[in-house]
Amino acid sequence: MPPSPGRFLRDNAFLVAAVALPLVVVAFFVLSTTIPRWTVPPPRYDLLVRTRSWDQTGPRIAVDFMVQDGKLQAMVRPLPVNTSPMRSTLWLFDHQEMNAREIPIALLEKLADGEDSRTIVIDDFGGRRVLAQIKAPDGYEFQTRSGNSPGIVGDLFGMRRYTQTAALVNRGRLISIDLPSIQQYEYPEFVGWLIDE
Repeated sequence: MPPSPGRFLRDNAFLVAAVALPLVVVAFFVLSTTIPRWTVPPPRYDLLVRTRSWDQTGPRIAVDFMVQDGKLQAMVRPLPVNTSPMRSTLWLFDHQEMNAREIPIALLEKLADGEDSRTIVIDDFGGRRVLAQIKAPDGYEFQTRSGNSPGIVGDLFGMRRYTQTAALVNRGRLISIDLPSIQQYEYPEFVGWLIDE
């Protein structure tokens, strides 16, 4: 007479636990990543992000973005001697399309002789103001995440690489920000949220 299912489970409790525990853990992780997608609403605001890259042929100026009175400003100043020029690129992440596009900025090629710096107001956002706080009014927050290992096989064969990605995070929901055509060492930096007046 074959043993009853209850007796089989009692006699093989260790085997049952060894099979069931990984399944429970996988189910927990699947639920913890999918539930926020259903319960947390999508972002409601566009985001401005900046990247910088080395550009030996670019103008010998440094550009810093800042927000004042709801307006985005670019402060342009000359580069110190023996400093390599960097190209600054401004990106707009569209919350409805869930993609990013570059915002062309007309900056100076050089400053006038004796000029320490110049501030240029960037007003290409359709009347929206820029909010410089890291967390948007809808609860989303800009975060960068670093990764430097391609796994065990990559580590064994010297395929280490360093990447830094950007994401919007709100109560467990994570939305990756993919910036087209950026280089490996360009790090996304937060600039501000675009808010309707």
